[in-house]
Amino acid sequence: MHTISPSDAVTLVRKNLDELDPNGSVMYGEAGDNASLDNTIKMMLPEAINMVHLSAPVHLLEGKSGTVTSPSISDGVLSFSTNNFLRLVSFRASDSDIVVTDLIPEASPEGRKQLNPYIRGRYDRPRLVRLQAQDSFKYYSLKASTTAAGAVSVFLVVEEQTYSADAASYEISYRLRQNIIDCLTAKVMETYNDQRAQSFYQKANDFK
Repeated sequence: MHTISPSDAVTLVRKNLDELDPNGSVMYGEAGDNASLDNTIKMMLPEAINMVHLSAPVHLLEGKSGTVTSPSISDGVLSFSTNNFLRLVSFRASDSDIVVTDLIPEASPEGRKQLNPYIRGRYDRPRLVRLQAQDSFKYYSLKASTTAAGAVSVFLVVEEQTYSADAASYEISYRLRQNIIDCLTAKVMETYNDQRAQSFYQKANDFK
């Protein structure tokens, strides 16, 4: 994963605003208070990052190795948890060549199918189910006998970003950098009731 700093985000959002109008960014903020605009940009940056990473095609995501916690195996089904999970990039069990990139909600029809041992996912057509419990998963299913600790070969995720006034940077997928800046610009404009925000939301959803 790459990173973007709050100060870089401020510069790039202001550039977007100034391209709309000469010195357009000066119009934002309270009574011309530039610090107010800068703080708004910094506070909304993690939200824009998360929003874009959730909507982008998976092939544009970079991801990082997720932490597998509390792994256990029962009847060939692997259960595990992780931390700060936002989106799956790829998952592969150690006994399968199949890479999973989609998550199935536990309460969906496909998720409920996994409770049936005759039609649930197998090692050659596996399914990864996200449970209602936060950041918890079940993998259907393992082929051979293996230890829970060694069951996962690949687990790449995008982690959720949360705001901190002391944050030096936030993790992003590099190919989504401009989408994130456009989304952030739109959110800032929306905050200041600028009706042109929609055009930047459209740019933010233009994935190439």
